[in-house]
Amino acid sequence: MGDTLQSIILARNPTLIFGASEFLLALLSLTPTPTFVPLVLLLTVLRVHGMRIACRSTRVLELMCSWVAVTAGASLAHYSSATNALSSTPQAFAAVAVMSAITYVLAIVPFYVDIRLNRKFQTVWAQVTFLPVVWATTWAIVSHISPVGRLLNWSPVSSSHPFGWLLPYTGPMGIDWAVGACAALSSEVAAAWLMGTDSDEQLVHLSTSSGEARSNRRSQSLLTLGTLLVALTLPSLHVNLPARTDTIFDTSPLGVACALPPVRKGSHPTLSDFITETKKLTSQAKVVLWPESAVVFNNQGEREVAFEELRKNIQKSVIGVAFEEFLPEDSSSPGRSRMRRNGLALVHERQKKGEEVVQYYKRNLVPFTESFSAIPSTDPPAIYDFELGPPKWATRPEWSSTPNHTRPVTITSSICLDFAFPSAFSALHSRPALILAPARTWDSTVGLAMWEQAKSRANEIGSMVLWCDGGATGVSGVGGGGISEIMQLGSGSWTRTISFQFPFDQRRTVYAVVGDFGVFILLVAIMGGSLVTRHLPALSGSRSVLQAVPLLRRLLPDRKRDQESLIGVEAPGERQSLLH
Repeated sequence: MGDTLQSIILARNPTLIFGASEFLLALLSLTPTPTFVPLVLLLTVLRVHGMRIACRSTRVLELMCSWVAVTAGASLAHYSSATNALSSTPQAFAAVAVMSAITYVLAIVPFYVDIRLNRKFQTVWAQVTFLPVVWATTWAIVSHISPVGRLLNWSPVSSSHPFGWLLPYTGPMGIDWAVGACAALSSEVAAAWLMGTDSDEQLVHLSTSSGEARSNRRSQSLLTLGTLLVALTLPSLHVNLPARTDTIFDTSPLGVACALPPVRKGSHPTLSDFITETKKLTSQAKVVLWPESAVVFNNQGEREVAFEELRKNIQKSVIGVAFEEFLPEDSSSPGRSRMRRNGLALVHERQKKGEEVVQYYKRNLVPFTESFSAIPSTDPPAIYDFELGPPKWATRPEWSSTPNHTRPVTITSSICLDFAFPSAFSALHSRPALILAPARTWDSTVGLAMWEQAKSRANEIGSMVLWCDGGATGVSGVGGGGISEIMQLGSGSWTRTISFQFPFDQRRTVYAVVGDFGVFILLVAIMGGSLVTRHLPALSGSRSVLQAVPLLRRLLPDRKRDQESLIGVEAPGERQSLLH
């Protein structure tokens, strides 16, 4: 057979080569902000590795080696964020290693199910598209039960791939399906290459009529899947521009701001610091947001006094005050520490004392850091109608014909980790124009990961998000509506003018209506659409086209050639085809 690259990979040092490849790709792809191409390559290697060892007596040992390699790579990729989260470096690394190991087990489930059930489907199209459906479904389930939502999912960030336009229609499941589909397609090509020999033409002529028909259906299905994936990237070529801010006839300009007072060494900004900073911003912004846990209140009375002070000179702006407040002591446990909760209130000048709108309390707490000292809320976010007045350069009659000459801007909110859950805004019955998103992250990589999650949630429901991160290295900015702009790293207040369609379309997006279950039904329907591969005119000559390319020609052999694969070199009697 000679020392071909295929024989080196599959016969001489398979465990070492697969393990090293998985470690390197895990290190590159499983960061807090996974990227599309390295992730697809990792899944490709894992699938080919899984097909190779599925029927071997050494499969448990090789699977353990793969587990260690991927866990080590993922742990190193999260090392910075983990060490900054906990004071003890060994404890931090151990914690992230355990989470990475658990995530690997979850990621292997779709491959196991695919290998076990793939051949039970009667059509080649269903066999090829089964893995993408299982892959997307697995991570949808994980995101609903995981305490950190989608943060540890093997799913790429929106800026690393051309499928982001799918979010309003399919949510994150559509992105995960695209990842799985690319991995399924590339693993088929990789398996064909690994099984190739120098006598391709001779092997093709060995095909029987039935094997040739089966190979033709196979090539049609793979070509159809590839064509579909290419077609799904085409809408990304269209540039989605933000709405204009220099006109009021079909848009509503709105100034927004994030209040981040300068941080003095060894101290946290006080209430007076935030009030002073806010007064500076209200001349340019009608919506000002404070970062998560900006101020702490010991009781409700203290909170109302602070809000009354804030209302004195904020003009006609609405202020999103993110705060922590301690709950009354539990009389049944007098010695127990008082619990707290993390909330956001909307304050404006027309309110009287006690009338401020407590818009939202945080529902998902950071494990360990918050879960023992805070109480999560069970109430979903609500929508607040803010009456927006005209900009300085427009007259009141030009702006609106209503008696008060204002335009409604629908606002909702969520807090930091809540954005890691696709169901964050599933309870809303209409589309909000703006999402207020206070946050406080402990590391720049975590800040970027949460920023990506916030943008995804905003795009899924067709809204814009004002992200205000009070962490020392946190990122703050505006996302959605054609905007993806980081305005600040760390402390330092900023303003930006955004704009909404007028009149604003409050109809919900497709994904907001159907949810993950509706997307699952769609993906299953696609998997069952094998008739598509039989009636596309472009595929009528696909076999001759594929035979013209040596690498792709290896996708066409029948079972007779499959039996001559390199898989059984080391263990006679355990031969198995890499191609289904």
